[in-house]
Amino acid sequence: MDNQFFRTNQTSLRWIIFLALLGCVAIWAIRGVLVRAQQMSAADTSASTFAHLPPGSSAKAVVRLESVKGTDLKGILLERQSDTVYLLPSDKTPSVTAVITPDTSVVMGKPEEIAVGAVVQLAGTVDANHVLQTTQIVILTNYVRVSEKAR
Repeated sequence: MDNQFFRTNQTSLRWIIFLALLGCVAIWAIRGVLVRAQQMSAADTSASTFAHLPPGSSAKAVVRLESVKGTDLKGILLERQSDTVYLLPSDKTPSVTAVITPDTSVVMGKPEEIAVGAVVQLAGTVDANHVLQTTQIVILTNYVRVSEKAR
């Protein structure tokens, strides 16, 4: 009788340990997903804020690319209306100039999608010439809609 009790407890103990390990792995995975999702939150930088950033500042901007020449990017800073809708600014809005650095990672999408007309989120550091030295690019072309600003 004691032998059967010991086997039952041993089986239960194995299941408890297995479920506890499974729970820890699930918590670790969920935490990782939430941290990455927070890092990829949509940029909400206005044109005036971006224009006045001092050199060395970190910046995040959603841009529609108008020129792609090698590693040099130039585009129009879009205004966030919601997570999926961005507005074209007025004609007087200055363009954003960025450079793809060797440390730049494409988080969502493929590097081939960095082309004229693409909507991208650029993150990086503003240099002394007010050029954004990118460290991260998120391709948003298929996920957001660009609409004209109501006059």
